[in-house]
Amino acid sequence: MAAYLVRSLYIFIKISQAKALAERLDKIDLDGLDLIETILVYKLPHLNREEIRKMLSVYEIKLQDTRFYQEIAEEERKVGKQEECVSLLSRLLRRKFGVQPQLENSLQALTGLPLETLENLADDLLDFNAIADLEAWLVNHR
Repeated sequence: MAAYLVRSLYIFIKISQAKALAERLDKIDLDGLDLIETILVYKLPHLNREEIRKMLSVYEIKLQDTRFYQEIAEEERKVGKQEECVSLLSRLLRRKFGVQPQLENSLQALTGLPLETLENLADDLLDFNAIADLEAWLVNHR
């Protein structure tokens, strides 16, 4: 019975220490957290990784729920929309004017334009009659 109490106290102390470390997550990166988890796995061999994660309660927060992840995801969505818009505009302009070196030079200028400007071009390109109209538009909207 005494051995059981000593063992339980030992486990409680180790878990408390791990929680204290885990609460300082803003100062510990994921590698550090993995290290803490690995140490606990070796110190508490009768528990599996999932049980240790539950005790630490640090894995309850999904990466997708963090502000950092959401900001990065939003930025990537914007870049993706911009790339898709450039691709679509390129296809439409090539279909309208054919594949020409003069057009290809103008299309290269699209990659540096903001999404809103590209969307405006999508509306305006319907009125273009020649590549010169596109070039004039690009000069006015840079």
